[in-house]
Amino acid sequence: MPELPEVEGYKVYIDNTALHKKITAFECRENRLLKKSKSDFEANLINQEITATERIGKYLFIKTSGKKVLVMHFGMTGKPTYYRAKEDRPKYGHIVLTFENGFHFTFESKRKFGWWDLIDSIPEYKAAHKLSDDARDLSLKDFKASLNSRKTAIKAVLMDQSVAAGIGNWMADEILYQSRIHPESKVQNLSENNIETIFKAMKKVIEVALENDAHYDDFPEDFLIHFRKEGGICFHTGAEIQKIKVGGRSTYFSPKYQKMIK
Repeated sequence: MPELPEVEGYKVYIDNTALHKKITAFECRENRLLKKSKSDFEANLINQEITATERIGKYLFIKTSGKKVLVMHFGMTGKPTYYRAKEDRPKYGHIVLTFENGFHFTFESKRKFGWWDLIDSIPEYKAAHKLSDDARDLSLKDFKASLNSRKTAIKAVLMDQSVAAGIGNWMADEILYQSRIHPESKVQNLSENNIETIFKAMKKVIEVALENDAHYDDFPEDFLIHFRKEGGICFHTGAEIQKIKVGGRSTYFSPKYQKMIK
């Protein structure tokens, strides 16, 4: 599933292609991808321009010259594509905006888990969906505060979008690997230093991913992502990577390198 780095890449892509373009047509052949009626999208998008974009975690907000803000969530396989010729429309390009310049913007979603919505206010939406500040912008103070009274495994807490918006499964595994902390360590057992270490690792992983356009092969050689599979070999210890379930999600870690905090 696209996480913070991937969605940031989509934001940059849209900024470089569709920004300040006037929408002349809206098409959707899979209405289940729309959280409002098709007529609502037509009424609020046609004849409007895309004026700016904002990302909070995995959510991408598209501001327009109209009254509504378009929200995109990419699900597991969603991505944007900008093209000119109609015959170049991607096979899974279910939603299409056509612009005054003759180009098109499509929302691809092969498995149809992505969606679009229309909202009135980004701050109100953020509050209603209990989103933290974007993990890239999150302060240490707010991060610490969000961990207060938590009593579950740190891996599950890191993936809670009210704690660190944008952190998903592979990023949480990477953050804890870089922190040398076992994913099942309970939050209430973490010291102040442990929490600061996790916070610094989170910022490091985010920036590395952004600097490399989420292209995993270009990540530093000591990053878990290169051997994040059952039976993979830990860069630091030479021991096998193990797979467990934490919070219902597949979790990969190095038992010799990552210590359980008790």
